[in-house]
Amino acid sequence: MAQQEAHYTWFMFNHQYYNPAYVGSRNTASFTGIHRSQWLGFEGAPSSQLVSFQTPIMRNRAGVGGSISRSAIGVSYSWFGSAAYSYNIKLTPDLNLRLGLQTTLEYVGIRFSDPSIVTVSQNDPSLGDGSFDDKYVANVGFGAFMTYKDLFYIGASSPQVYPNELGLNPDVLKSAQAFPHRYITVGAAIPLTEEVELMPNILVKWVDQAPRSADLNFNVRYQKKILAGLTYRTGGNKNGDSVDALLYFQFNQKIGAGLSYDFTLSDIRDYQSGTVELVVKYDFRDERGNLENPRYFKKK
Repeated sequence: MAQQEAHYTWFMFNHQYYNPAYVGSRNTASFTGIHRSQWLGFEGAPSSQLVSFQTPIMRNRAGVGGSISRSAIGVSYSWFGSAAYSYNIKLTPDLNLRLGLQTTLEYVGIRFSDPSIVTVSQNDPSLGDGSFDDKYVANVGFGAFMTYKDLFYIGASSPQVYPNELGLNPDVLKSAQAFPHRYITVGAAIPLTEEVELMPNILVKWVDQAPRSADLNFNVRYQKKILAGLTYRTGGNKNGDSVDALLYFQFNQKIGAGLSYDFTLSDIRDYQSGTVELVVKYDFRDERGNLENPRYFKKK
């Protein structure tokens, strides 16, 4: 089977989750934290949390980073950890190409004793012994991330390169698998005036045995402090999966935070109250420096 990884509406602030080549690209060390509550009011709905850190090393010629995330849906949950390294190839004075590698470790657990589980067959081997089952799986990933000045970026990655078996019962004939996800990201910062920038972003994602999907985002930033935007996520049914509203505020040179709300378009929309997601970023930067693009470009 194909298992979809967690969605993040703030994907443009969360490149490290999708692409190990991103670490070190901002030329300043930074933390990112995200909390997502999906399909509010729907029992057993997905939720996810993530904390990541990245920093340049070797005088900005390379970067390292790591992340820890947790996802839960119904009676199952998982913890995911990664360690990433990237190396920067300066193609021209304005064009940089970073190549990245990462290792990952995932912990998967299911509470079969949860009273919400209803069994049709009393001898279903996939339910284990009716208590709790878990396992660890490891993987590796790679990616590439290119930036041109402070104006454009493009990335391609596969955070996990081979399928992981997630089945918890060794006696079944066919076990559940998590297939590798592939991502392409594209974005730009287009100055409209001295104070206003248009910042479009695209995330394309696909996995074997599942439909391709994409997030199409358009943000506007004012005075390098206030960012507002809309995202359309494909998938779901013929109308798409969701339309998302985003608002982000840069409090000072180091701290910024944003909140998004997803308006569900798929068939589940009548049974829930939308999705909320909070992002917080902290940069270890010099307060006297100029305010950079808070997402994906170099420190000025």
